[in-house]
Amino acid sequence: MNPIRPSRRVARLLAVSLALAGCAVSSGQTPTAPPTVSLPTPRPTLTPRPTPTNAPPTVISPREARPTPTPTTYKVAEGDTLIPIANKFGISVEDLIAANNNLDATRLQIGQVLVIPSGPRPTSQPGQLLPSPTPSPYTIRGLNVYRTAAGSLECLGEIFNPGPSALTTVQLQITLLDKNNTSLLQSAFYVALEVVPPNTASPFRVLFTDPPPTFEKFEVKALRGEQVDPKARFTQMTVLRKAGKADGAVYRVSGEVQNTDTVPATRARVVVTTYDANRQVIGYRFQPLGDAPIAPRATMSFELSLLSASPNVADFSVAVEALRP
Repeated sequence: MNPIRPSRRVARLLAVSLALAGCAVSSGQTPTAPPTVSLPTPRPTLTPRPTPTNAPPTVISPREARPTPTPTTYKVAEGDTLIPIANKFGISVEDLIAANNNLDATRLQIGQVLVIPSGPRPTSQPGQLLPSPTPSPYTIRGLNVYRTAAGSLECLGEIFNPGPSALTTVQLQITLLDKNNTSLLQSAFYVALEVVPPNTASPFRVLFTDPPPTFEKFEVKALRGEQVDPKARFTQMTVLRKAGKADGAVYRVSGEVQNTDTVPATRARVVVTTYDANRQVIGYRFQPLGDAPIAPRATMSFELSLLSASPNVADFSVAVEALRP
């Protein structure tokens, strides 16, 4: 759960991860091999900006990862949810819940202090699914990579859930490779949406602030994806209208969403993803829709601006999700 959660920056890496049930996208097939993307030449640049989720990079040898130290507590900020918090400190959501007396993820309070369990979470071999009640396939697509003006490496993409069930705890692993396909740097991270409904996509972004000089390309592999009934935790929301246009260096998106459920929607947020002409992800941003609950059948307008890795925005998508009270 940009339910909803703002961005968090980690010194070494910022990853991201923004369709609620009913926000449809085109279908896709699960890849048989992990997709890879090479750094384009010449390399475009952009000004670094905040990213929604943080995924600390881990320098690895070809076979073994090195643990990353974690702090002991974290104070919940406006828009925070468990997935980006867990991702920020390199732990699993389950471990975070267990370390805080099995806390209710829907009852997070601003200012609440969470205990961050010490020690690294178990690592997996490349491509291996972590233990999951119902491991489910999804498509990794729209991969893109850019070198920023500060020398960081920004890797973007999205996952597509072909169905038939909604997915949660969607976790991926990104590996930076040299020209000989040797692993240089690796990190696990979560996508932007807490729950990815069937026929829906969710973006992600990972920022390596100090990439290896021999980097040539990267690959992304599926680690985890659990089937879930979104009605158990999330309110049904619908995007009624949306519009987008370029305005100088930024892309402005506005629209209106509606609570189409029978219960109020809390901590609602929209996630906007931008694409180039090849349908590669070039940016995304999420925005909370305020603290007040949205009553059943009520609507709410939104407007946001975002910078993309490329100024040539050919298309965009809008997703919305909100918690049940």
